Amino acid sequence: MEGLQEVRSDVQEIKQDIKDIRLEIKSLEMRTTGNEKDIININKQLDKISANTTWILRLIVGGIIGATLTFLMKGGGM
Repeated sequence: MEGLQEVRSDVQEIKQDIKDIRLEIKSLEMRTTGNEKDIININKQLDKISANTTWILRLIVGGIIGATLTFLMKGGGM
């Protein structure tokens, strides 16, 4: 009888472990979903930063070209 009681106790312990594991899985799934949303937002922000960087580079290059042309047109090169 004592062996049967131990088995029942072990089964109850295993059932509780399974419940705990399920709760942990649900928690991880929720955190993963939140992380995925954060990653999507970060990627959007990176795309915006990349687009802004491209325009900043264009403005800088345009400014340098404009300054060089102005300098040359005023006879600065001679």
